[in-house]
Amino acid sequence: MGYRAYITASINSKNPHRYISDEIYYVDSARRYLEYIFKVRVNESMYSNSTNPDYFNLEHPPLGKYIIASSIVLCGDKPLCWRLPGIIEAALIPFLAGLSIIQSKDLPVNLTVKSLAGLTAALAAAADPILYLSGSVAMLDIHLAFFEALSLYLFLIGRRRLALVASGLAFSVKFSGVAVILAIMCYDILTSERIRSIVKRISEDILIPFLTYLTSLVPLMLYFTPRRLLVETLNALKWHTTSRPPGPPTSTPLGWIANANPFYYSYYPVAMAGILNSLLHITALLLVTPLAAYGVWRKSSSIAMGPLLYVGVLLTYLLVWVLGNHTFYSFYAVQLTPAMSLTLASAVLVSGAVASENLKYSSNRIY
Repeated sequence: MGYRAYITASINSKNPHRYISDEIYYVDSARRYLEYIFKVRVNESMYSNSTNPDYFNLEHPPLGKYIIASSIVLCGDKPLCWRLPGIIEAALIPFLAGLSIIQSKDLPVNLTVKSLAGLTAALAAAADPILYLSGSVAMLDIHLAFFEALSLYLFLIGRRRLALVASGLAFSVKFSGVAVILAIMCYDILTSERIRSIVKRISEDILIPFLTYLTSLVPLMLYFTPRRLLVETLNALKWHTTSRPPGPPTSTPLGWIANANPFYYSYYPVAMAGILNSLLHITALLLVTPLAAYGVWRKSSSIAMGPLLYVGVLLTYLLVWVLGNHTFYSFYAVQLTPAMSLTLASAVLVSGAVASENLKYSSNRIY
């Protein structure tokens, strides 16, 4: 997956005079972060100042731009360098998905079943074309998907508070990262037996991601003042709940799954449409409800969290739709990839657990 992202990014980088899609906003803003906020000298290049000089992309949280800015410092102000973090993350997401299952410890299935489920998760993520496509461009969504995958991994291996930090990092890339926070919160509510435990966990579920997000804002607060940044954030929330003017192709979340009216990152030098592996996503969508219910009943995060996140992402965008923004683009759907891969792995885990229980039952009857 990382190799495919690298090849695609390299092909696009051969045309040095153009950004791909919304890279123009994020890379230009990252360059200004370096120059004005972090006081890092950035040499003028053919890409500089393609947007207004006072534009900092404050409609989105800053972490994605920090990542792009770091890559510019370490690698250079050129297209392949802007895209390098996404390439690496696209390669890591399938590994994180597989390790999430293999290293989880909350379901008594044998290593063979876990290994098969982990392989299913890794292969499902790697088979989703939106992953390498998002990884090949310097946009925000691949960073969001990566921190979601990291949060799921940490949660499944029992590092709950670190998982909440990672969920805060996802939220610090795009506000739609709230979906992974909601998934963790939902799991905590449904699996806690005491009110005191629920209150404690929900408090952590809100506080830790929020503090992580606030930490990401500190450089902007120091540059713009907290009051200016609060006003910009409120304007951003209003912007996110308002439909865009007519322009690129739009589709609903269910339309993403069916690849209806996909968003094209680029038509040249290669056509790049934001499409999913529909078969995998339709299968996951059909399984999310029974798997989430079974995982909660068994108190198994390795079964429940993938389906809960899948539902959480869909409900997040449904809420945005209800609030007034009907302009969704199919490249947002990379946020579903980690959830899809773990949902399909959950089906393998459940099959293994049920088979193991039936075998024990049969053995008890024989003896």
